[in-house]
Amino acid sequence: MSAKSDLLAAAQALHERGANTFTLIDVISETKERGSTYPDVTLRTMVSHHLRIDQRPVAGGVGFVQVSHGVYRLSSSDASTTPRVLPAARTSEVMAPNPKSEEKTDSQEQGWFWEGNVQAAVVRHIASQGWHIRRVADTQSREHGVDIEADLDGVSLLIEVKGYPSDRYRSGPNEGQKKNFGVGAQARTYFGNALLAGVLMRSDSPGARVVLAFPAIETFATLSRRSIVPLTRSGIEIWLVSEQGTIAEVRSPE
Repeated sequence: MSAKSDLLAAAQALHERGANTFTLIDVISETKERGSTYPDVTLRTMVSHHLRIDQRPVAGGVGFVQVSHGVYRLSSSDASTTPRVLPAARTSEVMAPNPKSEEKTDSQEQGWFWEGNVQAAVVRHIASQGWHIRRVADTQSREHGVDIEADLDGVSLLIEVKGYPSDRYRSGPNEGQKKNFGVGAQARTYFGNALLAGVLMRSDSPGARVVLAFPAIETFATLSRRSIVPLTRSGIEIWLVSEQGTIAEVRSPE
């Protein structure tokens, strides 16, 4: 089963036991108890990134609707029975988010070009095309390894995702202050790091599709156009992700 199927089966089980809403911990714990072998970070990212914040499930997304921060329910099309509301003690217990954690993980505050938001758009895109998501790296904790791994009809898809640097410090003693250097140079470093990751993925997995994904900002778009010919010859693709979440593949002129 796919990670999406495992999560839906777990949510259905919670729903059938009378859970009108559930948290990330609830559904992941249930998924694990039902025998899912997907890592927690993959399941967590599928829930928190592989849907929207505006009550409407995305194409190919997990059939969950977010009702408040960190609290979800099954969408009406995925709920086979009318759920009963949880007892008050249980609901208040699971719905109380950690304010400090909420401040650190709210992707809406990061900007659409933040790596986590770009990653989420790519996950939605490939899931809508039928790819089975095997792994999604936790961008919040800067987890190492391939950012997105998926498979379809015996083909593996490996994706390296980069965001565009913010012009303000996001942590440390200068948090919130404007950086005293240009972020364009930092963006070029991000691009170079992605190229190295792509070459290593191609070397380690010669039969896989290898993709580098960036937000569609001019610095990345220009570097992509200048690099796409040798990258295409090496079997490495580049995708640019718009602010609206649409994906455009950079094509080689050859």
